[in-house]
Amino acid sequence: MRTIVALLLVALSLSSPAQADTAAAPPTECGFHTLDPLPLTGATTAGTALDADHPQGPRVYSVTSSASGPALLGIRDARDGRLIGERPLPLALGSWAVTVAPDHSVYVGSYNATAGAMGRLFRYEPDSDRVSELGIPVATETFVWTVAASPDGSAVYGGTSPTGRLFRHDTANGTTTDLGSPVPGEQFVRDLAVGPDGTVYAGVGAESMKVAVVGSGGTVERVIEPPVEGAGYAYDVAVTGRHLLVRFVTSAGAAPMGVYDLRENVWKDVVEDVGSLTVGGGRLGHDLYLFQGGELVRYDLKTEKITKLGFTDHGGGAARTLGWLGHTLVGTSSTGRIWHFDRRTGQGRLLDGTLTGQPVSIRSLGAGPDGHVYAGGFFTGGLAAYDPATGETRNWPDVGQSEGIVSHKGKLYLGVYPGARIYEFDGSAPRLLLDLGAQEQDRPFAMISAGDWLAFGTVPKSGTLGGALGLLDPATGRTVIKRNIIPGHSVIGLAYRDGVVYGATSGFGGTSTPQGEGVAFAYDIATDSLKWRRVPVPGDLALGSITFDDAGRLWGLTPDALFELDPATGRTVRTVKHQTYPWDTVTQVWLDTNLVFHKGFLWGKVQGKAYRIDPGTMAFTLIARPISNLLLGPDGHLYLSRFENFSTYRVC
Repeated sequence: MRTIVALLLVALSLSSPAQADTAAAPPTECGFHTLDPLPLTGATTAGTALDADHPQGPRVYSVTSSASGPALLGIRDARDGRLIGERPLPLALGSWAVTVAPDHSVYVGSYNATAGAMGRLFRYEPDSDRVSELGIPVATETFVWTVAASPDGSAVYGGTSPTGRLFRHDTANGTTTDLGSPVPGEQFVRDLAVGPDGTVYAGVGAESMKVAVVGSGGTVERVIEPPVEGAGYAYDVAVTGRHLLVRFVTSAGAAPMGVYDLRENVWKDVVEDVGSLTVGGGRLGHDLYLFQGGELVRYDLKTEKITKLGFTDHGGGAARTLGWLGHTLVGTSSTGRIWHFDRRTGQGRLLDGTLTGQPVSIRSLGAGPDGHVYAGGFFTGGLAAYDPATGETRNWPDVGQSEGIVSHKGKLYLGVYPGARIYEFDGSAPRLLLDLGAQEQDRPFAMISAGDWLAFGTVPKSGTLGGALGLLDPATGRTVIKRNIIPGHSVIGLAYRDGVVYGATSGFGGTSTPQGEGVAFAYDIATDSLKWRRVPVPGDLALGSITFDDAGRLWGLTPDALFELDPATGRTVRTVKHQTYPWDTVTQVWLDTNLVFHKGFLWGKVQGKAYRIDPGTMAFTLIARPISNLLLGPDGHLYLSRFENFSTYRVC
């Protein structure tokens, strides 16, 4: 999913012990071999909704994401968490968008960036226990972020990315209409709310954080400017009586909630540090129930007073308030758990998890100092290890989404999203060394060992420009952060030799507008200066992975080209186009290539295929497809992944 900005916070801790699994003996023959899946599973439920008035009892509907699909719509009894059923959503990998219509039908918007799959709309009818696929609402969109039903049940509205569209689905005749971009130029319609009169409120991002006010016919009537400054999202939107509630998520990591008076057309209050994934689901009278710092609080809309309630055990991840069953507030967590809070007793409880865990996509691969191959999970997170000598695996389920994994001076380091957090990991408890969230950094894809330094390159937060080259000395804690070392660019590839860090950039930062062609550069650590910067492949908006061969030649692999550079000057020695790439239509290119040198050959992954590359002739030989990640393992063989699938290519 190359265009999404997953802002779901997954705690990075190891409160749960690592689990060990046995597996079949590792292969010994040359060539490609499929390995057992790594133990990366989870019940991640970003999208969920409550039907408190269902005639057969209150229900919670949640969508559990899956690495390669299909995602599952889980149906549970809201009173005790009992699992009623799970229904597949064809061609969906997951969902943030679930709503219940007045007739108790459930509408789900999905995501899937795989060609032909796209973001889709589904309807679940409880009476027939049947899921219907309602098609792709907008042909260009891979992600339906939000859906909301009109009060009269005549329509369901949805918001999308990557081009920030609003659509209307007519529930009577089944037609879907693209209403266009309510705020042109924005990539996301992140959340929707529909008022009692049918007015639609569309929160957008990733830059302006505005809220578009849209009539039921689809015409934008006005745009409400945010009460906070900076880039980011109007992330959660709700209408409660005369108030519009908007939780903003800024590029600097702040999450304030604005309270807007719809009668007076003014912002009445701004509440800092709101962590709930919904801001209206906990309303009771003039009280709102929200999370601040992981704790449930009550906010009085009249007095603007906040009362802490002491309830924190909501199941981990991000909490979502759904609604009331009598005097009990019902909510969920992004880990799939249902929780209750009784306002009369002031006590809360966490219900047992009953959803079926699904495979998690492998996001990153890295070689450990212990000779194991490590894999980080996408979205749900998690960390797994594979022992090439025995085939045994271990997993740590509560580690966050690792974008980069590398060994440095006998220890393992993880670059974790969000906030570009760098952790040292010793197999028992990760230790946070650095957090660049306040500097608007998010994704540390590129990580290398650079002498005494751990070096990393980052992609900035959505809606911002300017990634960073970072240096960290874990022994002393000293850091050097060079944001905008190439103005506006993300740093996505790194290599190191003789005191110099070599970098490769993407012209794409946290926006869909590229800031020029991809750049290669050389940074001298001792002098804290750039030795050179070059555009090695004119026309390519992003480069990718770079590496040295055993003769000291510097190689780089872009989505459509292989190039060799002179490390002393950055001059392009040779280049060859290996295939075509749609540079005129892409909206983000960060993580598309892997390149290593081993036993006289370059080994690369690009456009979903793995190759052996002859450095002399620059000829490509296909060895495996489809592939998402490629790693040279500590045992001298290649390790590959695609979604949850894990394999090896033994180099003989």
